[in-house]
Amino acid sequence: MVFRYPLSLTHLCPGAQQGEGWKLVRRTLTALVGTPILIGAIWVGFPWLTILVAVVALLGLREFYRMALGPRVPLLLPLGALWTVLFIVSGQLADQWYDYTSHVLLGIGIMAALIWLVLNRNRAGVFAVWAYAVGGPIYVGFLLAHALMLREMDGGADSSRDWVLFALLVTFATDTGAFFTGRAIGRHKMAPSISPNKTWEGAIGGFLWAVGAALALGAILQLSVPLWQRALIGTVIGVMAQWGDLAESRLKRATGAKDAGSILPGHGGILDRLDSIVFTFPVVYYLVALVLKPSG
Repeated sequence: MVFRYPLSLTHLCPGAQQGEGWKLVRRTLTALVGTPILIGAIWVGFPWLTILVAVVALLGLREFYRMALGPRVPLLLPLGALWTVLFIVSGQLADQWYDYTSHVLLGIGIMAALIWLVLNRNRAGVFAVWAYAVGGPIYVGFLLAHALMLREMDGGADSSRDWVLFALLVTFATDTGAFFTGRAIGRHKMAPSISPNKTWEGAIGGFLWAVGAALALGAILQLSVPLWQRALIGTVIGVMAQWGDLAESRLKRATGAKDAGSILPGHGGILDRLDSIVFTFPVVYYLVALVLKPSG
């Protein structure tokens, strides 16, 4: 059964079923509650943004471990949580200490995990456990810490806060554009074995929305970089956000999970909402800090 109201969700998204319609309603309500909190934390910065990122990263790590490792989580979660928190702290302090602190932590963590792999006597599936144990903190800790690195970056003429908002909102535009374009005109499946609902039309729509949002937000936020550089960052976000979405979908397929969790109505788990962001914040940070280098 579909909605019959004059301005129903089926008019916006042809072919949507009632269950999908309610999921979209819950998704929208969650966004209306969560987005102001997120933007407010970005606006204020330390310590609220740091706390929010740390809490989200730890919840995402718990989902990652439960989805990938099941009953082995209680043993690994404290170690992975410690590593994740260290990544977040290093991201916050990157501009005050040494820009590559998180990279040092990355190397130390991998070496420690390799030592555990060698000493572990239980050989059954030990390599897979090691890979997931290392991958979780890197996925949600190391990558998400770049949001704090971007927030604390010396942006020259531009506020670091503006760059975080820019990266976040262009990523949201990519997801939104891909969703609605795919629903409206999507016909050709992009990766049916990974994510059956994603189409090439939706991917192109998300990409175009990303570039358009980058150009518009660059003007609204009065970023000092030239127009072509805004378009370049939008192009990169438009690609990486969708790769992040596919990567998380592939992880769920590999572990047999439909959603990473259920904490966010309409979205699923924390990882279901972070999938694009964890890929886009690092690329925006390195593009702005190391390549474009806007000057005051």
